[in-house]
Amino acid sequence: MSECPICQKHRGEGPLGGELVATVVASHAPVETVRGYLGYVFVETKRHAPGLADLTDDEPSAVALAVSRLARALESEGAENVYSFVFDHIPHHHVHVVARYPGTPREYSGMRVDEWPEAPRGGEAEVSGLCRRLREALGQARLTGL
Repeated sequence: MSECPICQKHRGEGPLGGELVATVVASHAPVETVRGYLGYVFVETKRHAPGLADLTDDEPSAVALAVSRLARALESEGAENVYSFVFDHIPHHHVHVVARYPGTPREYSGMRVDEWPEAPRGGEAEVSGLCRRLREALGQARLTGL
């Protein structure tokens, strides 16, 4: 990998479904990446940090706060549960925050939740609308530092 794709995205050189910027950036996964699954959000450190051990003392709490508040906002959008996953497939610390909707069969729980054929899906307009509503919900939570 020649350059960090998350840093490219933060510079506006990659797709963003919607974002909140400060210590962390939260953005919806691009429609094509998750087959239009609604409620698949990334929380990323704004500063390039390859992994957990590279975070400053303030960054872990900012990431955790954003993940928790996004989970509440996704639940207000109809999610019955919200998963969070951390992978190291891209060397820029980020957390996958993923809604699981009512009726999701057990075989699609966890990391396969976005594969459920009956899951709520949409295009760019639906993702933008969801991001707007999530920003409104986060604003009501009086986010400081986001």
